[in-house]
Amino acid sequence: MKKAFTMIELIFVIVILGILAAVALPKFMGVAKQAHEGNLKSFVGTLNRTVGPTLWSQSIAEGKNGDISYLDLEDQNGSGNLTKYVDVPKEIKRMDLGKCDSATQWKIVGYADQGVAGANYFIACIDGNANQSPKFALFNQLKPSTELTDSNLGDANDTQITDNPAKFGSDAEEGTLIK
Repeated sequence: MKKAFTMIELIFVIVILGILAAVALPKFMGVAKQAHEGNLKSFVGTLNRTVGPTLWSQSIAEGKNGDISYLDLEDQNGSGNLTKYVDVPKEIKRMDLGKCDSATQWKIVGYADQGVAGANYFIACIDGNANQSPKFALFNQLKPSTELTDSNLGDANDTQITDNPAKFGSDAEEGTLIK
């Protein structure tokens, strides 16, 4: 007599695998987006804790009163002089710290590649002064839903950073602050 699985046993196995897939699949769908957002949060944290204070102290030493915009640090798709200070993640499409030129208004200094990050993100900066180093914040872009371009870099914020959502620039890019 040949030993084999019966049809009913095979059906039960298929049903159980289907149930497991239906439960596990939604959990894994958001994992990639969460990973990219976590990578961007980490990058902004590095800008705030390491890069910003380093550039600020360099600016103070050179008599620029904390202004980092004169350094003109840029990165586009992983190449540029900003990589001297920090590893720029693959999600970042464009960064230009030269646009961080106001100590009173937040300016857009970078944005993420929507195709890599899975959503529209941008990074805003408020420049340092003689008493305080520059600050950076990550936003999830809400409006307009189109991806940011180089022409949006440097757009000023009309509201306080604590407002949620914050509106930037003439085209009113709107974003939710990610903490």
